[in-house]
Amino acid sequence: MLKLGTLRWKGRCSRHPRYDPAVDGEGGVRGGCPRCLGLLEIHQQHERLVAMMRGFGPMRERPVKPQNALEGRQRGLFD
Repeated sequence: MLKLGTLRWKGRCSRHPRYDPAVDGEGGVRGGCPRCLGLLEIHQQHERLVAMMRGFGPMRERPVKPQNALEGRQRGLFD
């Protein structure tokens, strides 16, 4: 089993801070900047990863845990 947590990462090029690979794409890279090209590569790899994860099927098709899984447990400290 592979667990992927939620990851928030904000990367910016120090020379071109307004470059956004999701909006500008490869055409927005100025002068072949290696940092902007790196951001574009990260964005493309992320899109591929999300597409591969969605290829396994949506969450609604996965098995659901039964609702009565908590019946044998104590619900609160003083219950």
